[in-house]
Amino acid sequence: MSTNNLRTGAAWLFLIVGVILYAAGFFWIDEQSVWSRISIKIADVLVIGVVLGFVTNAAQFIGIFKQDLQDIIYGKEFVKQRKDIYPLWENLSKELFKNKFPTLHKELLKTVNGYLPQDEVSYYSDYEVHTSIEWIDKEKGIIKLTDRVAFDLIAETTDKIPYPIKTWTTIKNKQEYKNQITQISVNNIKLKPEELKFISEKKDIEGSLCQEHQLMLHGSTKYEIKYTREKTYNIDDDYYVGFRAKYIVNKLRVCLDLPDEIDAIFTCRGTQKDFEDVNNNNNRIEKRYRGIVLPRQGYIFALKRKSN
Repeated sequence: MSTNNLRTGAAWLFLIVGVILYAAGFFWIDEQSVWSRISIKIADVLVIGVVLGFVTNAAQFIGIFKQDLQDIIYGKEFVKQRKDIYPLWENLSKELFKNKFPTLHKELLKTVNGYLPQDEVSYYSDYEVHTSIEWIDKEKGIIKLTDRVAFDLIAETTDKIPYPIKTWTTIKNKQEYKNQITQISVNNIKLKPEELKFISEKKDIEGSLCQEHQLMLHGSTKYEIKYTREKTYNIDDDYYVGFRAKYIVNKLRVCLDLPDEIDAIFTCRGTQKDFEDVNNNNNRIEKRYRGIVLPRQGYIFALKRKSN
């Protein structure tokens, strides 16, 4: 016989004995007798104990049932089937903000939703950029900028994903400008130059030229991407070096190596926290961001020639 069955049998026995003692104390034994009071007191102990036991077991059952119900309602598979996620999220956000923004919580929700992945790419992880600058022609202001970029790209699907690599540069004389990706690898496999397609080149009204290459990824949900990009241009036309995230970034590290005749000022680009210093001296600025960088956030280096 199981322990639960023994406990149930004992509870019923105590309850029956308690009822019999109540009957004896109130009806069978003289009310003025001490034995009547003793019978009633013992009956109280037995019956109340059994009732409390039943209540406790019922509470435990309800708690377990409630937990199981919560697991079902908030379970991943059930949530995936729900058609009212956005209204539900809206109500939860209102409660989360403690009604501090009764007229703004919808706009806040839209803003947060705008940062969430809308396509197959989820986020970047361990994004590192090492940028070095050297002079090509100091008198004319021509520099060569080399970016060595490494990161993990996390995707939601193994289907084909077109991944863009863009660079913006302000130029006045295109003869002084050159941009090329010299090396690229995916999951430690070096790619041929033709596997990185040149997609477009466009110039905005302010004179910034955007060149875009495209890398086609498929077959995995995590891609370890490394590439080297070299740009030659005039520092007097474009003195900004920066990064603006296309997707969410989990941990970002950046390093800038400078020649003696160039200074740089580092500034955050909309991040919630400041970057941490890692290794800074006259010719190197190295920073690290431990948190989450949202899309369109990042950093900027403002370059400046040192005065003689």
